[in-house]
Amino acid sequence: MGLKAVFFDLDDTLYSSFKACDAYALEQLAAWAEQTLGVAGTAFADAFRTNRLRFARQQPGMPPVHDRVLFAQGALERLGLNAVRYARAAHRVYWEAVFSKMELRPGVTELLDDLRAAGIQTAVCTDMLADIQMEKLERLGLADQISYLVTSEEAGMDKPGAPIFWLAMHKCGCLPHEAVMVGDNFRHDIQGATDLGIGGIWLNWTHLPRPEDERDYFEAHSFEQAAAHIRSLL
Repeated sequence: MGLKAVFFDLDDTLYSSFKACDAYALEQLAAWAEQTLGVAGTAFADAFRTNRLRFARQQPGMPPVHDRVLFAQGALERLGLNAVRYARAAHRVYWEAVFSKMELRPGVTELLDDLRAAGIQTAVCTDMLADIQMEKLERLGLADQISYLVTSEEAGMDKPGAPIFWLAMHKCGCLPHEAVMVGDNFRHDIQGATDLGIGGIWLNWTHLPRPEDERDYFEAHSFEQAAAHIRSLL
């Protein structure tokens, strides 16, 4: 194959579980709203979720759908509160809670060390804002182990859109057949990558049914299985 680069999704791929982190963050956000703003925490959390869904409808696949400052701004405005004063504080409360709950998957550090020793470029290829994903990599202890970060904010479009994958290939200096993409989301990570000729490694850690899809990809149920397959390609 002549492997030159490995691309990794971040959320639910290098760490888990974002759903659990998000649920905890919303609980912390509700507690903060009650203490700081004097409003019912559930009302604020519900307004936060509502604004999140509004962006997903209005700007599907675009980076603003990930911006918690915008979610908080809309929630505060719905409740008649000062968004300029409090939106960024709500953003910090939310993300600090997420950061505190992230758990690095077993085998990630060892695989990244092996890839670096083999001269393989690595890129985190992720739907999210750059500063947040940089902070996650710092908190997870991976900041010095990844060659490049490629976010949908930088590329201008979420996966499975092609721009994020082309940008990752440009940064890593490889062609599609010289790279593989590891991710938990079949549509975003595997379909998006393989549509361009990049190899796909589906980290199906939730044991979802195998899609009716004829494309060629490797399915792993743990990160260790994915790592073993990547080592077999070296």
